[in-house]
Amino acid sequence: MTKRYLMTPGPTPVPEDIMLNMAHPIVHHRTKEFKDIFAETKKLAQQVFQTKNEIVIFSSSGTGAMEASVSNLLSEGDKALTVAAGKFGERWSQLVRAFGASAVELKYDYGDYAKIEDVDKALSKDSSIKAVFMQASETSTGVFHPIDEIGKMIKEKYPDVVFVVDGITAIGAIDVKTDEWNIDIMITGSQKALMLPPGLSLMSVSEKAKRVIENSKNRYYYFDILKELNSDGGSYTPAVTLIEGLNLAFKKILDEGLDNVFRRHELLANATREAALALGLELFAKRPANSLTAIAMPVDSSKVISLMKDYGVHVSNGQGSLKGKIIRIAHLGYFGKPDIIMAIGGLEIALKKLGVDAPFGEGVKKAMEIFVEE
Repeated sequence: MTKRYLMTPGPTPVPEDIMLNMAHPIVHHRTKEFKDIFAETKKLAQQVFQTKNEIVIFSSSGTGAMEASVSNLLSEGDKALTVAAGKFGERWSQLVRAFGASAVELKYDYGDYAKIEDVDKALSKDSSIKAVFMQASETSTGVFHPIDEIGKMIKEKYPDVVFVVDGITAIGAIDVKTDEWNIDIMITGSQKALMLPPGLSLMSVSEKAKRVIENSKNRYYYFDILKELNSDGGSYTPAVTLIEGLNLAFKKILDEGLDNVFRRHELLANATREAALALGLELFAKRPANSLTAIAMPVDSSKVISLMKDYGVHVSNGQGSLKGKIIRIAHLGYFGKPDIIMAIGGLEIALKKLGVDAPFGEGVKKAMEIFVEE
């Protein structure tokens, strides 16, 4: 029997007390008991999102909230700027086009990050652009975009443009200041830093975004943001047990303290990156996120992943054109120092078995040194 160590950027490990909490007898979603939990959970979400904006919770993967933001904001024929530097940035373009709008795509090579001057130039060239859609951290490449600078620039120079950010691997792991950075719609999913199974997507919605949505002429039914904002327990049957788990997850995050949570993620990310460098490997992201680390492999990454799995260590392959070229080690959510040492150890063994000339033991040593000095 091999114990499984889940080091993928979603799903991520779920704490035992949250799992037990979700095993309680289920309550009916139209009772006062559940409505009180639902309302409290949305208030807790505001603290983690660092926003005063209202929160919407959908029973869906994170892509559901992405779709909702597009279908509710844009009308057929509208234009939106999409920033594509990875698989999930490209999803924004696909969603915009799926709802009859036009995507002005700002493309970057995988591993690169958005530049504020490029976004500024694109918006200045076309005053009909209604919204900007982009990632905070691009899960497929491990990149963190400068959404703080971009959000502040949009507010100053293009105040009518709605700024929408996919923070699915950022919220709860990286210090994202939703209101301060002028993010009108911020999105996340349950199976990342929020330490839950898949099944929930969340979004914060600014007053500006609500005004734009009120004038939208697009078609949607289930993903109706305004309807959800006016509901006291979800317009349709909510994922009751996941909501109860989310309530406890938010409390655990806030009990640890947001600053401490962000420092923990930064420490784990730094140890992972430095360990990879100590092994003579290259980091793939030009501006790495603290939620996951993408590492270029000198051999077929599928073989590395398969050998790591023999030791119970589950990491992710590259996606699309990156399959076989990188591995992605997650450190967002329910992770600690021993997890990183174990993951790097599994990587070192895999590389050794594949005949890669890497200084055996140096990655684990480097990670431990960082933890000792912390």
